[in-house]
Amino acid sequence: MKITPNYVLILARKSDDLAPLKFLLTRLSYSVTVATSEEQAISEVTKSIPCLVILTGSYSTWSQPFVTKLRDSTYAHGTTIVALTDCHAPSWLPQEDNPGLDGFLVKPISIDILSSLVQSAFVKQLCCSTSYT
Repeated sequence: MKITPNYVLILARKSDDLAPLKFLLTRLSYSVTVATSEEQAISEVTKSIPCLVILTGSYSTWSQPFVTKLRDSTYAHGTTIVALTDCHAPSWLPQEDNPGLDGFLVKPISIDILSSLVQSAFVKQLCCSTSYT
């Protein structure tokens, strides 16, 4: 598996958030791959390790076993995994109910926040990768 700088993987299943999110990431010149299923996301992770994974849709649209498998597949590489949620209708649960998630990306998303998130995820990945090599 190779690490690609500023590579973001989006799991976008049944989500209206994909187009604006992909637009912002592309505008920032980040490499973006969109997976439409959990299986496709795991397959993409085995090809190239993203610094950031964004899960779109409500927490009920992605399974805890998937999040665990995703975390296990990327743990040594320091991948940051966040779930996208609405500010007016938060769909997050307490952290102990979301093992494997690093946090939540709350809409509306500004280009500055997204850029900062990707940059910090990449730095985290660099730090983790050097400690495992």
